[in-house]
Amino acid sequence: MTPQVSVVIPAFNAERHIEPCLVSVFDQGADLAMEVIVVDDGSTDGTVTRLREFPQLVCIRQSNAGPAAARNAGVRRARGEFVAFLDADDLWPEGKLRMQIDMLMRHQDAAMCFGDCRQFEEASWWPRTLFETGGYGERAWGAGPYLLEAYARLLRDNFITTGSVVVRRQVLGALGGFDQGLRLVEDLELWLRIARQYPIVWCNEVCLLRRRHPDNISRDPEAMSLAYLEVLKRQQPSDLAALAQDIGLNGLFAREYQDMANRALVSSRPKAALRWAWRSFVARPSLRALWQLTQGARNLMQRPGQWYDIR
Repeated sequence: MTPQVSVVIPAFNAERHIEPCLVSVFDQGADLAMEVIVVDDGSTDGTVTRLREFPQLVCIRQSNAGPAAARNAGVRRARGEFVAFLDADDLWPEGKLRMQIDMLMRHQDAAMCFGDCRQFEEASWWPRTLFETGGYGERAWGAGPYLLEAYARLLRDNFITTGSVVVRRQVLGALGGFDQGLRLVEDLELWLRIARQYPIVWCNEVCLLRRRHPDNISRDPEAMSLAYLEVLKRQQPSDLAALAQDIGLNGLFAREYQDMANRALVSSRPKAALRWAWRSFVARPSLRALWQLTQGARNLMQRPGQWYDIR
């Protein structure tokens, strides 16, 4: 039987969390024609042993190459009309997959569907969802289900969590999947390429339960900022007409450099604060960047013998 949906899960040293992850997938419903593909990305723990407890899934093993390469390997093996992504430490709420597939069936022109996300830690659930915290959803985008001005909105803010996405496999094939040169923010880069060419729909329901723990690679804010800046650099000038004139690409660079300068000031790294504040000012002069330059210089002057080159 040809599956309607292929679930692709990259797994690297996921022994601790892979079992509840897979249970939440197989609990999506017996009425779904579903295949589950787990790509072991060079794990050195007991991940593969755990996977043997689920003989109904397909396991692909590869040397460690990062989440983008792992997801692409899963997509190449997929046979479903739709592909749904989930990370090995996260969970799906019951019924989310059927709900999103039904939405894509009703809106045949849409390339993908995403939803809200609730985060949790071992002992507690976060009180507000991603949409509630960021002011997203109907309040920001209207009644939907189409995400209007998707490209411009995604450039300003990455509000799509990968585990909440269901996408047409044909679209992934046409666009070449995830950029394997990126180890972070590779999901945003793909959503931007999709948003340039296809409509996107969204639902206001929680479609992902995201586990927060010390090993989350997205917990390194500096690395995430640098990856986001790299994605901005890859945007084509012809695409940037979608941005509002009062923001523009330089404004996005300036905003991100300011955030990096703020973190450097808080963590007592004045040279880094000066570097990022200067780049923010060059991208788009502002009083905020000047203030950050002043604070960074003042803090650095209190440290005799420091190197002052901030390039």
